[in-house]
Amino acid sequence: MLKYTEADVIIDGVKIHYYRTGGAKPPVILLHGATDNGLCWRTTAEMLAEKYDVVMPDAQGHDLSDRLDKDFSFQNHADQVAGLAKQLGLKKPIIMGHSMGAGTAVNVAVSCPDLPGAIILEDPAWLIQDSGGPVKPPVDPREYLTSLSKKTLEELMAECRAANPGWADAEIRPWAESKLQFDPGLFDFMVINPGSYKEQVPKIRCPALLIIAESGLVSRATAEEAARIWKSKKPFRWVQITGAGHNIRRENFPAYREAVLKFLKDISA
Repeated sequence: MLKYTEADVIIDGVKIHYYRTGGAKPPVILLHGATDNGLCWRTTAEMLAEKYDVVMPDAQGHDLSDRLDKDFSFQNHADQVAGLAKQLGLKKPIIMGHSMGAGTAVNVAVSCPDLPGAIILEDPAWLIQDSGGPVKPPVDPREYLTSLSKKTLEELMAECRAANPGWADAEIRPWAESKLQFDPGLFDFMVINPGSYKEQVPKIRCPALLIIAESGLVSRATAEEAARIWKSKKPFRWVQITGAGHNIRRENFPAYREAVLKFLKDISA
């Protein structure tokens, strides 16, 4: 069972809640995707906690962190991660992110190049970025949120299990809980990073691992293009996980685990 403490920090007047496994170990920060929360990383944190001090923040607008305000922008998430690392005294943390959180990890690496020891990106929204203009979810978010608000936790868990038969039981409850906890105003903002990966990737200095899915947002062509435009002398690696969609670690955790642990081993050698 994962053991952790939880607390809050205040960054530029915004409360950010976080969970932390602790210990005198190298730090890892795990950044969740839109509508998830910090504890949606529980399975990955269990994998890492023996060797790493794992920190799992709730992004602003999610779970126990402050709600969004009219001045919110996507860059705020990156600034809050940097502020969290500073307040907790995390030196050269490895920053892992999924989807929206992967975009945040890239923004941290670009805006605070000396902060991350490495970044690991699980299917960032790079394809969406290149489509041009603000991204509209496949269903109206307010309609979707209204439907969620009428469901119980048990109903959401049952729907998640039916829709995702390959997910481990440990993933179901955190996902369902998070869907009852995020700010309904989330989709009033462009939560998908507006910056193009073609502009951002050449600016990253730290080692990077890009994990893409068989049927996710980032294509093989995009991953190959990212490798081509990589400028840093530090390593860039990309891995495609078969049998998985956008929620890569939830759909093929063994392959995800293998890719992450190999990368961590290689950059620490």
